[in-house]
Amino acid sequence: MTTYKDIQRLTGLSLATISKHYNGGTVLEANRRAIEDAAAQLDFRPNGIARNLRSGRSRTVGVLLPALTDDFHLTIIAGAESALHRAGLSVLVATSPAPGAGAVDLLRSRMVEGIITVPPAHDAAALARAATEIPVVQLDWEAPGLDTDRVFLDNLGAGAMAARLLLDHGHRRIGLVGGPDEISTARDRSAGFRAELDRAGITPADALLRTGPPTVAGGQATMQRILAARDRPTAVFCASHHLTLGALIALNDSGLRLGRDVSLVGFDNRELAMATLPRLTIVEQPTHEIAARAAELLLSRLASPQASPVTVTVDPVLVAGASVMRLDD
Repeated sequence: MTTYKDIQRLTGLSLATISKHYNGGTVLEANRRAIEDAAAQLDFRPNGIARNLRSGRSRTVGVLLPALTDDFHLTIIAGAESALHRAGLSVLVATSPAPGAGAVDLLRSRMVEGIITVPPAHDAAALARAATEIPVVQLDWEAPGLDTDRVFLDNLGAGAMAARLLLDHGHRRIGLVGGPDEISTARDRSAGFRAELDRAGITPADALLRTGPPTVAGGQATMQRILAARDRPTAVFCASHHLTLGALIALNDSGLRLGRDVSLVGFDNRELAMATLPRLTIVEQPTHEIAARAAELLLSRLASPQASPVTVTVDPVLVAGASVMRLDD
């Protein structure tokens, strides 16, 4: 195995100089070139783990997610990794789909310098403990008891944006396929949607404003109940990607035509929107930006660990399709 001593024999430099270079210190340019030329000749690769143990720093940030089951989570990883890479940090990904996974302890054992997380509810307490020692930035939703830096979509604004679009197209009998109130994002999107209808003096029947499990099956079942209402809505907003997909399945099964019999505003996932006929109108959250802002917050926290927690809110984006008809067309 090649060691610093082998590089010393080729370069004539001291072990202290070689060690300083590989531990991030500044050495003369001529010495740097000599060390790297010798390393290339010897096919030398520094032992990063050993170096981290000596320095007490891993130059690694943990990204903790409930699962890796959809594009949202994968985009979070890509966005965080891109932003952190520019700062010389790498990413270690862990998932925690169920209690007892020990994902937070695993990341801590790998000496991560901070954690960016879509917080699994069952890991909130462990994340709170970790936050007393390293920076933790939560995104997507607010976990109870986790008082850390956070980056969220303006979910109230996202719900209001969908309602305003439908109102502007002349719709007054409007439905909602929402998620459970226990999840802050679902609660806020529904609240923003309802508030915008209230401002317009519209109060839909309770049968048209429904919540269900935040899954494809939940969206399908909820949409089926809405379409079976005595006064079927002319338009519906679905408050998450999975709920949108489930609602589209229910609409297709019903024989009703998207954008003709029922207008629909979905949430997130441009690829899904482009696959429907007509193309689906969606309220999109800029996930890559959310992840990048989380990385920026974490880097700021590493530089100023005593600062008060910061909340960053990112604006939603309306991506227009042709799934919302004007009632006077």
